[in-house]
Amino acid sequence: MTATLDKAGRVVLPKKIRDKLHLKTGAAFKIEIVGDKIELEQELPKVRIVRNASGRRVVMGWEGFDAAKAVQEMREERMENLMPAKRR
Repeated sequence: MTATLDKAGRVVLPKKIRDKLHLKTGAAFKIEIVGDKIELEQELPKVRIVRNASGRRVVMGWEGFDAAKAVQEMREERMENLMPAKRR
């Protein structure tokens, strides 16, 4: 995929990439120059681990994160990768 730098120095990430990485408006990134490349790394909110009433550890996500959707998408992607190429 290709993106273009505009006059204000902005680059728009293609929707396919934003969707795959679950990026939302306001997502923050760490930007580094590595050799002759620009590297973006999403700065994810801190995840909290708490204990529920039964004493089990529970991972608490962040506002806007849909764990069920993320798991379903990972399963679908895994199934696509497992299918023989001619059946796709």
